[in-house]
Amino acid sequence: MGRLRSLSRRVLDLATGPAKPLDVLAKELPPLVRRLPKDVDGSVEADLLARLPELLHGVDRTQLVRRLPSWAKVALHHLEHDDLDALHAALNLGLTDVRQFAAGVHEGEPVAHLPGWDDPSIPREAFVLADSETRFAGEVVRSRVVGDRFEAVFRAGFAHIDVPGAVPELTVLTPGVRAEWTGETSGHRGGAATWRETYDRSTWAVDVALSRLGPEQALEVEVEVRLAGRTATGRVGLVAAPDPIGPAVDTISLERGTIVVNGRGLDAAPTLESASVTLEATEFARLGSSFRAVFPATAERWGRGALPLPVGDYAVVSQGDALPLSADLAGWPTDLEDGPLVGHTTDVGLRLIKPRQRDENAMYGQRDLREAYAALEVDVDARAAMFQCYWAEVATDSQAAIHRELHRRDPRMRLYWGAVDHSVPLPEGAKRVVAGTREWYSALAASKYLVKNTEVGTYTRLRPGQVYLQTFHGQPFKRMGRPDFARRMAPWKAQYEATERRSAYWHVIALPYPEAAEFYREAYDWEGPAFDHGLPRTDSLLADDADEARRATRRLLGIRDDQVAVLHATTWREDLSRGDNTSADPGLLDVKALAEELGDDVVVLQRSHHSVARSDQRHGSGGGVVDVTDHPEINDLVLASDLAILDYSSVRFDYAITGKPMIFFVPDLEKYEQELRGFLFPFEESAPGPVVRDSGELAALVRDTAWSSEYAEAYAAFNQRFNRFHDGHAAERAVDGLLGWDG
Repeated sequence: MGRLRSLSRRVLDLATGPAKPLDVLAKELPPLVRRLPKDVDGSVEADLLARLPELLHGVDRTQLVRRLPSWAKVALHHLEHDDLDALHAALNLGLTDVRQFAAGVHEGEPVAHLPGWDDPSIPREAFVLADSETRFAGEVVRSRVVGDRFEAVFRAGFAHIDVPGAVPELTVLTPGVRAEWTGETSGHRGGAATWRETYDRSTWAVDVALSRLGPEQALEVEVEVRLAGRTATGRVGLVAAPDPIGPAVDTISLERGTIVVNGRGLDAAPTLESASVTLEATEFARLGSSFRAVFPATAERWGRGALPLPVGDYAVVSQGDALPLSADLAGWPTDLEDGPLVGHTTDVGLRLIKPRQRDENAMYGQRDLREAYAALEVDVDARAAMFQCYWAEVATDSQAAIHRELHRRDPRMRLYWGAVDHSVPLPEGAKRVVAGTREWYSALAASKYLVKNTEVGTYTRLRPGQVYLQTFHGQPFKRMGRPDFARRMAPWKAQYEATERRSAYWHVIALPYPEAAEFYREAYDWEGPAFDHGLPRTDSLLADDADEARRATRRLLGIRDDQVAVLHATTWREDLSRGDNTSADPGLLDVKALAEELGDDVVVLQRSHHSVARSDQRHGSGGGVVDVTDHPEINDLVLASDLAILDYSSVRFDYAITGKPMIFFVPDLEKYEQELRGFLFPFEESAPGPVVRDSGELAALVRDTAWSSEYAEAYAAFNQRFNRFHDGHAAERAVDGLLGWDG
């Protein structure tokens, strides 16, 4: 690396002369700082510290302020003062992501309130935004052709400059084009520009003759913006999109509990489809070449009753193809709101988003809400509990079991559930609070009992008297916590993620058996108390109504009494994830081919991981397959099935409670163990059934389960080890612990 760097510098010197010290620093320091959180062996940090005198040699400090990004200047301050702990702490708090921090103007210069802003020992100029951070940011909000005129609304401002109440001055540099400030907010359609409040009000309208766009129907408008002593220029592209030829959608609206689609060119009713919902038109009418289709704004899914539609992208589909949108509709998107549904039109159809207020749906607004929540002083409500599963898309797991037990004991108790929208079915007695709303933050601050199965947000502040129960979401088996983080993070980052980011919040944890505590001691340095006699999530598998739940679920899924139902449930693969809680489907088993081979006597229930569901991937139902990825209760599927094909999913621990056969299809076992998550103990110890690598072996094992007797002893030992406390009463014990909590 050193030789290559030296060689490249010599080549550069020959071509352009020696690089200026400030150029070298501005080019090399920021990427090195960005790499520090992933510096597994510390070599990047060591190299940076060793090279720092060289990087700083000859640098003009007065010019450094405008050349080096603000976060890099803060990092440089810590490096120069040999304060690595402060640097690590700042990086852990997201130092390099300027967008998430408040900003303003200090002594005439735009600044970002990065970690350390409250530390008077750090010079204020370290927080000054560099020229590269105050670059032009612009985008077209909407555009359309009206007669012989072209109308457009666009945003123009700065990246990161945030001066509440101020709007950039704008000058149109393109001759013959004028812009009028509109000051409209982004509404629910905000893209990248809604990070800052100034963007929301930095909107201008232009109206030009269509002929100005020329034969290519496009015009680039050059503008200059000025704010907080900075000036930037940029271009905004105005394009008049052609109207589609053939069938098209002209308007989409929400009207009194329905979705109304107007268009042209269809003789038969279309459907309205998202990744998880297909809606049939309740009304369809034609007038000449035009049509009007009306769809319900609710859906009956999985026997939970009619509920508002879930968030997602919805397309109008005819004969298997999505209809294009008219040029006006695609180019002139509008906000839509009707009761529990909030959304906007897009260039492909209708997008339903989290049903929150406009500021609650903007990152800027979320930042303000979190600051207000952290500062809120409120008395803790001893008769209130707040539950949330995963990322608020479902109401299940141990949270649901604990909720039911609390409600049984005290029906008047206030039981809040964080939900992503109004489509999430909630247990009896629940009060829905849409995640990220003011009401949600209030419940988070005031509820005595907080019960979650994933980590809380870094903004969370636990008040005196609150009790946070971390239930996790399955039995411990896959590598987790610090040993897992250390594979891809610097040691200090891994420690932070395991402790300050997670276990430091916990008051008590839920465990399937006492010995499991050792895994959490190693992974999260956890030495606190535990409810360690079973996971409440398993209670419904042993409930008095389990047989009825099995029958009802099979009826709902269309499974005949004489059919064998095979549950195929898979976990996610981290190498297929983008790091945003989504993942591509592993695609290791062709479930439709398997169902076809098994014939009509067998139905395959395909249950993809929830991270795959978030990526809008589905296998689809039909041909002997029922896609149950979106079913809200995995335990109902466990009860409804007769056999399971599993991989490394924790479902196997719960499935074993039923005593039904399990097949373990793990064609990527070595890769998963050595390159991906890995295991806390050998895989075979938690696999009391055939371990299969070749999908061609599965059909025979499903048809004839005589092999299950070979695993009877291993199965019994498995349940004795992992499920001995699962007796249908784990929630009762957990609630006893919560209500008797004395801190």
